[in-house]
Amino acid sequence: MKPVRIAVSALLLSGAIASLSCRAADAAAPAAPAGPGDAGAQLAPVETAKGVFRIGDVLINKAERSITFPAEVNMDKGMLEYLLVHRKGKTHESLLRTSVEPYNLKVAFLLLGFEATDKPLAGQGDPATPSGERVRITLSADTGSRKEVIPVEKWLINRFGGVARDVEPLNWVYSGSVVYQDRFMSQETGSIVSIWHDPVAMIDNASPGGHSNAIWFVKEGTAPAVGTPVQVIITPAK
Repeated sequence: MKPVRIAVSALLLSGAIASLSCRAADAAAPAAPAGPGDAGAQLAPVETAKGVFRIGDVLINKAERSITFPAEVNMDKGMLEYLLVHRKGKTHESLLRTSVEPYNLKVAFLLLGFEATDKPLAGQGDPATPSGERVRITLSADTGSRKEVIPVEKWLINRFGGVARDVEPLNWVYSGSVVYQDRFMSQETGSIVSIWHDPVAMIDNASPGGHSNAIWFVKEGTAPAVGTPVQVIITPAK
């Protein structure tokens, strides 16, 4: 599959979206929701407070330029290729899973003016470094004693041979996914945040080692039990 740059010209954002008065107010959403999500994935944003909007379970804060949505721990051990997928996506290799539709996340990124790449990778595992606007990913989770917000890297390790190393803060980039044969591929596949390079995911890992699918693992004993609910928080990288 040869990816193309995400096209956003088929469906103009509604007047409700335009009321955000941000840079993406006159942008357009991906061509159509399709793939792993349920029918009716495409939703209009609703203002719940000044500068705060909701699209389904996706919360958008204009002032903070943040996107928050629910997920749950999908793996507490094993090798990883993804940080986050839709519940009907590649859950056998993802730390987290969510019921939130990728289409609605894409609209949230557009509303807040996040800049996707204009040079998507050629395919999964491409050794080139993915590009796009840098973002930070944190998790709000109840770890037992108290609820805390932690960098997602706390639940990851690298393994090189028999040596395990903690993962330093990663360079996550909003690459935006791609459209192939008029299908928005993040919605089609359920791939949302990739640790191993994947142009289909909306967010990719631009750190060294992102080209390898053999070094990324769950940090056992640190990640909570499978099924533990979390809130995923995406903000611009500082």
